[in-house]
Amino acid sequence: MFRPLAALFVFCTAAVWADKEETRVLFLGDSITYGGNWVVSVESAIRAQKGLARATVVNMALSSETTSGLSESGHAGGSFPRPDLHERLQRALTQFKPTLVVACYGINDGIYQPLDPQRFAAYRDGIIRLRLACIKASAKIVVLTPPLYSPDNRPKDAINYNGVMDAYAAWLVEQKAAGWQVIDIRPKLRDAVAAAKHADPKFIYAKDNLHPGDEGHLFIAQAVWPELAKYMKWKPETSFAEGAKFKNLQQSMTVLRNAWLTQVGHKRPGVAGGMPLDQAEARSAAFLTEYLK
Repeated sequence: MFRPLAALFVFCTAAVWADKEETRVLFLGDSITYGGNWVVSVESAIRAQKGLARATVVNMALSSETTSGLSESGHAGGSFPRPDLHERLQRALTQFKPTLVVACYGINDGIYQPLDPQRFAAYRDGIIRLRLACIKASAKIVVLTPPLYSPDNRPKDAINYNGVMDAYAAWLVEQKAAGWQVIDIRPKLRDAVAAAKHADPKFIYAKDNLHPGDEGHLFIAQAVWPELAKYMKWKPETSFAEGAKFKNLQQSMTVLRNAWLTQVGHKRPGVAGGMPLDQAEARSAAFLTEYLK
């Protein structure tokens, strides 16, 4: 007489298990995201969430990459054009199978030229294609606005490229009305840089006008995390990893990034190759075990 109840228990348990989808987070972007320190900080906040300590988090960003498919004449001394995300995107989605994609593009998409309708349209089209590909792959996607350009010395930005990024960011923010999940990191970045310069007039966000230092990466993470947590219904009140724990996650990020970029493939020369994926995952697991102690 107990069989129906047992069957019902098995059915309900199976339904609960089926509903608990594995969290697989994919970060995409260009060289700032490839460098990855802001990604590591956000990853540490994700791992602080209940049940996500061993979530699968992979940074698959690629230096110089665009979503627009554009490249300026003479890029990298004429040795290679900027890589196009869409050349590898489908392979990345198919092989990694993310449940969440966090993407930060734009800073390369304007190819460091004044605001231009055709370039702007190519960026918009590229972002739309990225979003639709993620949705088709059953992944949530959160798009970040581009980071700052030349905030330390505005006169060096003769063409107002930071203004180009303002325009790109404004368009992204407008898409929230259509249901897009967008995080505008630029206002908080501006405030953080201004506060840092007020505290120390010698503070530099980006020595080359583009790539932030460690503190700049932290500012990006601080701009991303509260909004990402809100979108994902995670608890925003958490601290980022520091010291040895940050180093553990940084080492894990690097080994997985290199392995996955090699596994998926891309057309950018000069990128460090990775070990076979199974070896990289084992190495990453060891770093993560140390991190969780």
